[in-house]
Amino acid sequence: MARSLRYQFEGALYHLVVRGNARQRLFRDDRDRRHYLELLHRYRNQFGLRIYAYVLMNCRVQLLLETPKGNVSKLMQCLGTSYASYFNRRYRRNGGLFDGRYRSYLLLDKNNFLLESTRYIHRAPHGSRLNKQRNYRWSSYRGYLGLNRDSNLVDTGPVLSQLGDQIREQQRRYREFVEGNGTGKSYHAMVRSQVSAAFPPGHLDHQQSTSLKKAHEILRNVRLSLESKDVPRPGMEKRRALVHHVAMYLIRKQTPLSLNAIGGLLGVKAPAVALAIGRLEKLLMVGELPGAVRSLLQTDYISFPDKRRLRALS
Repeated sequence: MARSLRYQFEGALYHLVVRGNARQRLFRDDRDRRHYLELLHRYRNQFGLRIYAYVLMNCRVQLLLETPKGNVSKLMQCLGTSYASYFNRRYRRNGGLFDGRYRSYLLLDKNNFLLESTRYIHRAPHGSRLNKQRNYRWSSYRGYLGLNRDSNLVDTGPVLSQLGDQIREQQRRYREFVEGNGTGKSYHAMVRSQVSAAFPPGHLDHQQSTSLKKAHEILRNVRLSLESKDVPRPGMEKRRALVHHVAMYLIRKQTPLSLNAIGGLLGVKAPAVALAIGRLEKLLMVGELPGAVRSLLQTDYISFPDKRRLRALS
C-alpha cells in the first residue's frame, strides 16, 4: 500500500516523534546525544527552521519546530540519514536504526498549541517526578529556565512572551506551568482531532492539501489583521475567540471544508462553528461590527498580505 502524504506547507508547526527500531536505544552515551544536537543545529540553519522544544530520551526523540519553507520531510530525511550513518559507523552495525517513518502531528493554531506542546515535551523524561526535570540535561527545558545560557538552538521567546513582560517573571511562570498539577492527558487527543476531523483516513489528495494550506494561511492572516492598531484589544480569551470566529467564517466561505472539518482544525464541535458563523453574519448585516472586522469578513483570499510579508510579521 502506498504511503499517505505528509501535510507540508510554509509556516507549518509540527510536533515530531522519532523512535528506535524495535525499541532499541538511539543514544548509548552523551557523545551520541551531543552529536544529534549538533546535527539538529546544522540542519536548523540549513533549512531555516525555528525550534521551540526538544527532548532526547534513550529510545526516542521529540521535537517541536516550525518550517517557514515547508520542508519538514527533507529535513527529517537528512537528519535521520546523517545520524543513522554516524551511529552505524561508530558501533560497527548494519540495518535500520529508526522505527519506520517519524510521527508527525500538525499543530494548526500556533497560539493555542505552542505553550501546551512545550510542556508536554518537557514533562516526558520523568513523568510525575517533576523535581528531576530541571536536572535533565538533554531537553530544552533548562534553556527555558535560563539554566543553559550558552545554548542558542531553541527559540524560547514566542512561548515565554505569553507569560509576562520580564524575563525572570516569564521563567518563574513557565516553571510553575510545566511542574504544576496539569497533566496534559488530553494533549494527544486535541492534536489528533485537528486533521482527523478535517480529512477522512486515507491518502491526502491535491484538493485536501490545498484546502488545509489555505485554512492555515487564513487563520494566520486573520490573527495578524486583528492584532493591528485599528481593532480594539479586549482580554486575551475574547481576542482569541474573535480571531477564531472570523477565521471560521472565512474558511467556510473560501474553502470546501465542512463544518466538521473546520471545527476539527480549530478544536470545537461543528454546531459551535455554525453558531459562530451565524452570529457574525447577523452582526455584519446590522452593521454592529468594528470597521476592521467588517472589512476583513468581506476580504477575498487573494487580497491577503503576500507570503514574504506574512513571514516577516509572524
